[in-house]
Amino acid sequence: MLSQTYKLKMASTPGLKVSIELAGLNDKAPTVVLGGLHGKYIMLRYPVVHPNDKSLWTEYLYSGNTATIRYIFDGVASGFKTELVKLINSPDKIIFLRYPKRVETYNLRRHQRVNCYLEATIAVKDQTSTAMIEDLSTSGCALSYLIEEGSLIPEIGDKVKVHCPYFTDSEDELMPCKVQRTTKDSRRATLGLTFHRPSPEVLMKIQDYVSNIISIAH
Repeated sequence: MLSQTYKLKMASTPGLKVSIELAGLNDKAPTVVLGGLHGKYIMLRYPVVHPNDKSLWTEYLYSGNTATIRYIFDGVASGFKTELVKLINSPDKIIFLRYPKRVETYNLRRHQRVNCYLEATIAVKDQTSTAMIEDLSTSGCALSYLIEEGSLIPEIGDKVKVHCPYFTDSEDELMPCKVQRTTKDSRRATLGLTFHRPSPEVLMKIQDYVSNIISIAH
């Protein structure tokens, strides 16, 4: 179990990719930690947002507003709430956050699985098929696709790649997966997959999706 001292120290790691959410603004955006002074402040690069949204984001980047920061560090989902100290515009746009007093974490591998119906594409070797993700967690998913003569069906232990537009921005961005379970009938193949080293950005999007489904169900 990671100590709170260690988690706090890691929160200001230069190059750490995080998402930022501001109170009053129903949106999240990716950014990068530039560094900080432990116990004092953390510096973030101005978040990556659509050019049309920059003025709105700047409006909410005022001193005293609450910021929620989420990220993945060593496979552990982490996050904290803090106060925005200041946004400077020169020599570059940099956000200063008050150093958090506590970082919350949970192990992604223990996260709850939810039922869903998300359209996806699966690539088995050089063959791609339209598929449906039927359940999802931050460690993997169950996926099915229609089969016909000549369709490739992977075996347990095989590597496949999955694209889901809900979690990846580019059509060329594929999530590497390993097959843990496979069943089929005359029309359909169903696979149980674990994600293999997905990017922190993809993990955070999956985490947010699963958390939202759980909160609605309760």
